[in-house]
Amino acid sequence: MGRLPQTSRRLGGISGNLTGRYASLSRVTTAPGYVFGDGGETVLRQQISSMANKNLKWEKTDGFNFGLDYNLFQNRLTGSLELYSTTTRDLLYNMTIPSLTGFSSVSSNIGKIRNQGIEFTFTSRNIVTKDFEWSTTFNISSNKNKILTLLGKDSDGDGKEDDLIASNLFIGKSTSAIYGYIVDGLWQLDDDIPAGYHPGNKKIRDVTGEGEITPDDRVIIGKGDPAYRFGIMNKLRYKNFSLSFFINSVQGGKNGYLGVNSSSLVRGDANGRRWNKISEMAADFWSPNNPGATYSRSINAGAIVPTTYQDRSFVRLQDINLSYQFPRQWIKVAGIENLDLFVSGKNLLTITNWKGWDPEANSNYEGRPVLRSFTFGLNVTF
Repeated sequence: MGRLPQTSRRLGGISGNLTGRYASLSRVTTAPGYVFGDGGETVLRQQISSMANKNLKWEKTDGFNFGLDYNLFQNRLTGSLELYSTTTRDLLYNMTIPSLTGFSSVSSNIGKIRNQGIEFTFTSRNIVTKDFEWSTTFNISSNKNKILTLLGKDSDGDGKEDDLIASNLFIGKSTSAIYGYIVDGLWQLDDDIPAGYHPGNKKIRDVTGEGEITPDDRVIIGKGDPAYRFGIMNKLRYKNFSLSFFINSVQGGKNGYLGVNSSSLVRGDANGRRWNKISEMAADFWSPNNPGATYSRSINAGAIVPTTYQDRSFVRLQDINLSYQFPRQWIKVAGIENLDLFVSGKNLLTITNWKGWDPEANSNYEGRPVLRSFTFGLNVTF
């Protein structure tokens, strides 16, 4: 088995983070504002563009991490393991405020957030001979954050600290929590459709059971952060041939790594005309002849048009490279030190349930597809 050298480390402390310069002050913008008379000279105007907060202070983060580096079987298996936990207080955040103030947000210090995570990596030299080598590198990481407290107020008197719904911040949930309506398919021609909705509109779940859809029917649907990420790199060499390929994956787990998918397209509008051909080819929109469609498509939008979210989890063959190194005795007569012929490809295959172009970029059918590329070439060293 050989030696088992290990290195462990434990670090702790407090670090601070400050906003951008002048964030605590009201800032002023200048722009053309007035023209007096025909052919008159334009007069500049000034207006306040941000709200001041004289109580703004440093954001503070304290925590620790524990790491382990390992080396086994005479360097045949190496890697590391790291665990960490941090707590951030007085979080710097642009908090949403009523627009009647003249501003949409203000830089503030709010609450306490905890981040916990793990990172694990190993490299294995699976086969090592004179003519053939095979090694594998694997890494996986996971991070979870949780809001512990916000403003510490209970304005509604229910015995629980209030969430900041306008800022999409909820006690006990992730900072990427998604708050909205649950969509249960599409309204069909034979359904008992409530007033304000039409066949082909998204069917919103009546969570409260009151018989109508109101803002009180909104719930935490999931979160935008993934449950974990992993990558696998394999490298193989047989004599002068080398092959490597890298698999990249992000997984959402239960109700995680959600993204906004295509919204409703309305017949006859500019968006509908623009994407008419591509929607026929790539998407699945509702019509009386296609009641089991995925996407809403109605002449009239519903009284409430909810946002559609889908799981962005994927596994992707991201890179693959094949090369051949010419023997030196073949090329030394030409004064060449090294000559490699190679071919490589990127983004060759993606396995996902996401209905769109690219789950990693959160690109639906209204965006752009991920580029697939191939490269051929020679590397010459004299």
